[in-house]
Amino acid sequence: MKHYDKVTPDGTRDLLFDECVSREEVVSRLTAMFRSRGYRQVITPAIEFYDVFGSSAAHFPQENMYKLSDTRGRLMVVRPDCTIPIARLVATRLTGMPMPLRLYYCENVYRVEHTMRGKPGEIYQAGVELIGSNSLRSDLEIVELAASGLSDINGESFRIELCHIGYFKALIDSLDAGADTKEAIRQCIEQKNYPALSDLLAPFGDSRAAAALGYLPRLFGGEEVFGKAYELFSENGALECLDYLHGLYEDLRQLGLEDRVIIDLGLVNQAEYYTGLIFRGYFDGIGEPVLSGGRYDNLLGEFGAPLSATGFAVNIDPAAQVVGEPAPQTPDILVFSDERHLPEAVNYIKSLTENGLVAENCVYDDFDAAADYARRRGIRQLHVVDDAIEVVDVETLKGEGAR
Repeated sequence: MKHYDKVTPDGTRDLLFDECVSREEVVSRLTAMFRSRGYRQVITPAIEFYDVFGSSAAHFPQENMYKLSDTRGRLMVVRPDCTIPIARLVATRLTGMPMPLRLYYCENVYRVEHTMRGKPGEIYQAGVELIGSNSLRSDLEIVELAASGLSDINGESFRIELCHIGYFKALIDSLDAGADTKEAIRQCIEQKNYPALSDLLAPFGDSRAAAALGYLPRLFGGEEVFGKAYELFSENGALECLDYLHGLYEDLRQLGLEDRVIIDLGLVNQAEYYTGLIFRGYFDGIGEPVLSGGRYDNLLGEFGAPLSATGFAVNIDPAAQVVGEPAPQTPDILVFSDERHLPEAVNYIKSLTENGLVAENCVYDDFDAAADYARRRGIRQLHVVDDAIEVVDVETLKGEGAR
């Protein structure tokens, strides 16, 4: 029988040293900014009842969730998403709070990836939820917050793509097509699969909605996108959605984000989950989105609390790739003593750390072994605690014999 005691499960990996430092640096920058804007932290369980995600099967199919059972045989899942448990939390424990609620989280999500080998199944996220407001003000706050977070991580080397899912819904609802065909069209638009999209739309002839859907993956850019979108289709609620997105875009331009914000009306992922604004964030040199979010006004109603909401999540590990090399983690001082002076050595280490130094306790009994360890670790000073403190420059010991 094959044993798996020396490997990690598919989609997971060990993080070492600098990777941990870079990850925590990203989280520190984001959470400091979240708190400065009035957001408060919540933590939900890593294990939830399956029923919490049962109504979200279109977004998190059961085959994409890690499942287990509790002591009473009830079906549980390992959290595949942070927003849905927060919706449960708000609907059951926070409905009496003054609205809007500003919440943030830093948690792992776990998803089974069947088709893309190498894609992570354990994803560390930090994100925010703004609950209880459906105004343009709240969407502007969330997008600007996302831009500020990306800027705090990597300066101006980012972009945000904006869409209003209502425009796509106005188009797709104007087609006389079945649910399976509509979903296939959505997937082709999302993937920018032009040949397959053209084949799917061919049976609809000269329908304006079909023509607009065929052009949707190309509606990508700046101000000029709106003129073309208005020209293509403005019925069935499409005009109002474009007007809303245009107004938001103008506000973001006035905030100095014109060069960072792109309109992409082909951004149609999770069309049944999102109800309005959708956006994604990218860093230069990273080929996948590091941030995704949008408005989801129907989710909390599924838990009995019909509240509007918007938010975003940052995938921390790809974001950590751009924060630069972390500062060296080598201790400043190695403290060595004989057994008689161990308590004094411990107190001495405390005094060093209270003064901002990084001091490591030496576990070797032999001075030469201590000096050799310090050299291998790159520790420059060896402090010997005896009846007095002796400071030894490790570099001067090279080639010397025993002390």
